[in-house]
Amino acid sequence: MAFPSHAVIITAAGNSDRFNTKETKVKKEYLSIDGHTVLWRASAPFLEVPGCRAILVTHPPNLAGECALALEELLEQNLVPVILVEGGTSRRESVFNALKMLSTLAMDIDYVAIHDGARCFIQSELIIRTLATATVFGAAVPALPTTDTVKIIDDNGIITGHVDRTHAVGVQTPQIFGWPAIWQAHQQAKAQQTNYTDDTQVFTDYGMMVGICEGDRENRKITYLEDIPNAAEQIEAYRRTLEEAQKAREATKLFKQSVAEYQRESSV
Repeated sequence: MAFPSHAVIITAAGNSDRFNTKETKVKKEYLSIDGHTVLWRASAPFLEVPGCRAILVTHPPNLAGECALALEELLEQNLVPVILVEGGTSRRESVFNALKMLSTLAMDIDYVAIHDGARCFIQSELIIRTLATATVFGAAVPALPTTDTVKIIDDNGIITGHVDRTHAVGVQTPQIFGWPAIWQAHQQAKAQQTNYTDDTQVFTDYGMMVGICEGDRENRKITYLEDIPNAAEQIEAYRRTLEEAQKAREATKLFKQSVAEYQRESSV
């Protein structure tokens, strides 16, 4: 049986607020773990799944170059096109932008997988399992039973409700949806201006069904600074490289200004 034709969206346009401290301001997806960046590790396993037609990666404004570097050789391989898409001010806007780009490609696909660029321990087996479940329900998400007791609180931090853990699960990514239904759902969500943080909510609000499959406890998300070994050293190196690049850019600018001034004087 052939694998369904699908595209992939890797979301990596957020601010990494929970990862950064007052002293740091870096994109966690661009740091490395064991020789590869978080973003590379979150993206590369999708190339192992048959039927993948394109990978779209969202990035913050003005960081397309850094995003391209973080993808390492993935931009250069010729098996599947990898396309960079500028994100928006929210996760929903970033996914919308990627879906909009996908809609212009006239690509013959049946599903779209949306994966968090900070989930860098994803394995191709989980992708395949989620894709197979999506062919049954029209959409699917990997999930695990909730082990913590979940409470509902008010704005003052007071417990106001208790969640029955029997029917509670924690969902992961990739979240895989039928195409073009997920694009239509996001267009509706944008028109309603609802604050969504999860694509399954966008999809179910559109009146569609989402099934679950067994998640993977190793498929965890990089959230805090301590989640990446030697993150502090990497951030310091990143700062030095950025400062050197800025100095080089300024020197190039001054040189070009000097050449332009010399040319003007020579023409007089």
